[in-house]
Amino acid sequence: MKIAIPTWNGRISPVMDTARQLMIVEDSKGHEVSKTIVEIPVMGVSNLAQFLKGLQIDALICGAISHQLEQRLIAAGVKSYPWYRGDVDEIVAAHLGGFLHNEDFLLPGCRRRRRGGGRCREGRPGFGRGKNL
Repeated sequence: MKIAIPTWNGRISPVMDTARQLMIVEDSKGHEVSKTIVEIPVMGVSNLAQFLKGLQIDALICGAISHQLEQRLIAAGVKSYPWYRGDVDEIVAAHLGGFLHNEDFLLPGCRRRRRGGGRCREGRPGFGRGKNL
């Protein structure tokens, strides 16, 4: 499985749509096989989804993401797990360890215990809280 995480200064980039760098982690049975950094060319939303598909990305763990990009990713067959934050290495370890759903990794306003969901609508497709990748 290949997971992509947009990065900025060692952390998850706050907004996927404007990210310029991806960390791509390939894992097998919960163990990291490889880790690479890829520069994201400046491009539109539909091209960005195709760029990720071309890299054979299975899932994207990211911060904020536009609805348009998220829909394009779904159409391209890339699962999105938005509204995460934190140190990229900690996110990778959490993913590999099966505890990415920890609320400490969610952006402010995206906590499960809050009613109404803030900016993060629970019914939004691809919202990955409580799910292992």
